[in-house]
Amino acid sequence: MTQETLSTTLNITSEKSSWLRGIEFYNDEIKIMRKRLGEVSDANTSQDLKRKVEQFQNRFNVHEEQLRRLRHNVKNHALHIASDYDSHHGQLERTTIHEHDSMRDEYINTEKLFNEMRHDFNRFLSKYL
Repeated sequence: MTQETLSTTLNITSEKSSWLRGIEFYNDEIKIMRKRLGEVSDANTSQDLKRKVEQFQNRFNVHEEQLRRLRHNVKNHALHIASDYDSHHGQLERTTIHEHDSMRDEYINTEKLFNEMRHDFNRFLSKYL
């Protein structure tokens, strides 16, 4: 049981670090996409294009907020894991592991939605560049 708990804890810690790196990567991607969006907007005056630019600006804002919340939740979850681990002499409660599974699902869903938006944006760019 102790080895399984240790392995689970190491996997959870590794996953948390991976999620935080992923969140930073997606934040950097939004900065790049905003720059590209500005370039397209500056080069075109079409009203249809301006509406699409505004829609992408709004989508970027929504994703930035989601990434900010997710980062906050991951950091709080990491503190909870550390506290639970210390309180239970190197073991985690099942509820903590279930919370981690939920956090993983939230990260995967955020990643999926971000990638869908990025693909939409790339299709938009190919149309207007």
